[in-house]
Amino acid sequence: MSFAIIRHIKHKTGSLNLAYRHNERKNTNYSNVDIDKSKGFQNYSIVPCPTTYSNRFNQMRSQFQLKGQIKATSNLACEYLITSDNDFFKEIGPEETKRYFECAYKFVCNYRNLGKDFIVSAKVHLDETPPHMH
Repeated sequence: MSFAIIRHIKHKTGSLNLAYRHNERKNTNYSNVDIDKSKGFQNYSIVPCPTTYSNRFNQMRSQFQLKGQIKATSNLACEYLITSDNDFFKEIGPEETKRYFECAYKFVCNYRNLGKDFIVSAKVHLDETPPHMH
């Protein structure tokens, strides 16, 4: 039996751009052996991020007039990694996999009224096993 999996990761100033480089595939080399660079063209964005996550955070901070002091220990963003097991994705096929991630995106937007305005990026990785969305 397969299960939907959602993993939550908090990002401080230092890790936010590391997440950007990994999620948006800006690195040249990856220590993760599960990444198949030849399949990178299959990755896609549900919500593209035209700049780094740090820059986008600063834009949002200004846009929504967010106040407060940012310290090195402050959590700036929460990342959700959404996936299931590889057999699940093989069984449902590419079209249903796409629908799975679109539904997951909508779920996160509606979770506790988060809203799509506060989603920096939604990137689907099909070049790793199993497929997942950051």
